[in-house]
Amino acid sequence: MNKRFYALLATTALIATACGNGAENEEDTGAENDPNVDAEVVEGDGDQSIRVAWWGGQERHDMTLEAIELFTEETGITVETEYTGWDGYWERLNTQAAGSNLPDVIQMDNSYLNEYDSNSLLVDLAPYTEDGTIDLSDVDDVYQEILEVDGRTLGISGGANALAVIYNVDLTEEHGVDMEPGFTYQDLYDINLEIKETIEADGGEYWGYDFANSEYELFNNYVRQNGQSFYNEDGNGLGFEEPVLVDFFEWLQTMVADGAAPTHDIMLSYHEGGDSMVQDGTSLMRTAASNQLIGDQQSTDYELGLTVLPSLDGTHANFIRPSMSWSVTDHAEDVDAAAEFINFMTNSIEANEILQGERGVPISSVVRDHLSEQVEESTRKTFEFLDVVADYTEPADPISPPGETEVRGSFLRVIESLKYEQVTPEEAAEQFINEANGILN
Repeated sequence: MNKRFYALLATTALIATACGNGAENEEDTGAENDPNVDAEVVEGDGDQSIRVAWWGGQERHDMTLEAIELFTEETGITVETEYTGWDGYWERLNTQAAGSNLPDVIQMDNSYLNEYDSNSLLVDLAPYTEDGTIDLSDVDDVYQEILEVDGRTLGISGGANALAVIYNVDLTEEHGVDMEPGFTYQDLYDINLEIKETIEADGGEYWGYDFANSEYELFNNYVRQNGQSFYNEDGNGLGFEEPVLVDFFEWLQTMVADGAAPTHDIMLSYHEGGDSMVQDGTSLMRTAASNQLIGDQQSTDYELGLTVLPSLDGTHANFIRPSMSWSVTDHAEDVDAAAEFINFMTNSIEANEILQGERGVPISSVVRDHLSEQVEESTRKTFEFLDVVADYTEPADPISPPGETEVRGSFLRVIESLKYEQVTPEEAAEQFINEANGILN
């Protein structure tokens, strides 16, 4: 393992021990010893057994367990499950990695993919897609391209999404706002200030554009709109020019300072509480992954919709991506059974009727077409959005290099200082660029 990753493992183990949630030694990493992890064994009638881990909310847990029961019924393979929320998921996996005890199949996030691959923790699934064990014959390349690296397949998309703007349809109708593709960054400023003035004049509360802690993703799109990339081709530095970052920081700071977007503390109070300003009508719109519409809609009586990100001089540069993926770890004891599990989750009509596209739009066209008339309206909107956003995309950048999670953390810390006007956009840009290059080099 490289030094950065190994240091992360060591830090994680210390944190886990300090919190009383860690295993007593590297070998004892079972979910039953961690009060923050739920575990259930779905018994099969055969000799094969795999461990599967994922993060998510209770609805995802329930759906996944039901789908796994169906998998076990059909294959006889026993599945030991480990599932938790996002918080703690990666710390737990890192501790298991240090003890050479990772589950066979793990739910993978794009931001961690290269980190795990660079430390030889992932199995190349290309042989299994080539021989049809994992059948991708009904999957368009756009759903998998980011997971293909140097001829290797590092994971199979568990569902697709794209970065989007979730907006309150009722508020757009009430205030005469058009959210069709083509609005600009300046339009976001103007629209939110106008609505804020109207609502507050009547004694109401309106916070403006909710960045929803997704400034890093939004800037990634902004960089691409400028014909550049967040990281350089070699992955050992940044790939954009400093004035691009300064411009973005100027826009963001102005949005907050003038009231077109909420202050950082207000945004975090919603984000950390699991709520959304769009849900309670105190914001017209927020940045989010398109599949987040499903959870947002379940918690509000307002009608919500999806639209594309703002244009920059008429340029759009979004891309369709895995909302998450399934990877097989190098610690897997039965890679064949693990591959069979992933194929089932990808292609089984019955399993996906249970899963209902909660992880993102199914990548199999057969599954997608079958579900399109069965899912709830909010889920159907996420299906339709990918058809729309396809007209506003550019090819995806390669997966982020090792160290991306640290770079993201640096970016968000700088954003906080920027919003509180503790630094100028120029100072913030210089600080971030220096920190990021130090991490990547």
